[in-house]
Amino acid sequence: MHKTGQVKEILLDKYVVKCVGETKDIEATIRGSVKKNSNVLVGDIVRVEVVYDKNIITKIYNRKNSLIRPPVANIDNLVIVISLDAPKPDYMLLDKEIILCYSKNINPIIVVNKIDLDDDKNNLEELEYIRRVYEGLGITVIYTSVKEKRGIFQIKSKLANSLSAFSGNSGVGKSSIINELIGDKDKNTLKIGDIAIKTKRGKHTTKYVKLYEEENNLCILDTPGFSSYELYDIEAKNLKNYYPEFKDFKCKFDDCNHINEDEKVCTIKSKIFNGNIDLGRYDRYVKIYNKLKEDENRKYK
Repeated sequence: MHKTGQVKEILLDKYVVKCVGETKDIEATIRGSVKKNSNVLVGDIVRVEVVYDKNIITKIYNRKNSLIRPPVANIDNLVIVISLDAPKPDYMLLDKEIILCYSKNINPIIVVNKIDLDDDKNNLEELEYIRRVYEGLGITVIYTSVKEKRGIFQIKSKLANSLSAFSGNSGVGKSSIINELIGDKDKNTLKIGDIAIKTKRGKHTTKYVKLYEEENNLCILDTPGFSSYELYDIEAKNLKNYYPEFKDFKCKFDDCNHINEDEKVCTIKSKIFNGNIDLGRYDRYVKIYNKLKEDENRKYK
C-alpha cells in the first residue's frame, strides 16, 4: 500500500506529509537508500509506503525546482520581503534573489513592507526607486503595511493556487505578513522577532522551514531569515542572461559580458548613460559578476 503526498515540515528525522485524499497529516521516516541519494526538502512530492504500520518515504518524485537556501522544492513564487525602513532595502540581496528566481524558473514577487512610513523624504525616494527600477522590469511589487492591514488581500490573490516561499532579511516583517495570510487559527505557530532598538536589526526567530495551507489553495513556505546570500550553480558568463533589462539590446559581440568591453561595442554600457538601464543595478551586476569569476578562478586553480 502506498500514498502520494507533499512534505510540509521536517523535524529531525521525522517528515510531516500531507497525503492526497487525506484530511490529517502523517509522520513518516525515510528509507535509507532514498536518503543516501537525495535529501528530502519541504515541498517535495513523495511516495509513502506503509510497512508494519509505519509510514516510510520510498521515493522522491522529480522536482520542478529546488533551492539550497531556503531549502525548499517545487515552488511557484519566491516572495521577497523588504521593508521601507528599519531596516532599509538591501538592493544587492534583492538582486541576487531575483537572479536566483530567473535561474530556477521561479516567479519573483517583491513585497515592500512598512509602507505606513512613507511620509519620510528618504523613504519616498526609496519608493520611487523601487517603482521605477523593479516595476519597470515587469516584476510584481506589492506595497504592504501590517500595521494598517494594507496589501494583504492583494498578496492572497496573487498567491492563490500556488506554492510560495517567503524570504526576507531579519526585521522586515516577513513573519507578521505570513501571520496575516494564514489566518487566526495558526497565528500562534509563528514567533515574531522584535526590532532591537540600538541596532535596528530583527532578532532571528524562524528556525526551520514549514508549509502552511490556507483557503484558495494558498500554500506558503515560511523560510529562515538571512542577512546575506551567495549565488550558486551560476557561471559568471551566464549571469547576464538573468537581467531582463539587458535582453532588449544587442552588443556587437555575442559573448560580451558588459564588464570590460568598450561602450562602442557594448550596447549595454551606452544604454546606462542615456538612462535606459539603471546604474545601480548595473554596478551591482558588476560586483556579482566579479565575485562569481573570482570563485570560479579559485575553484579551478
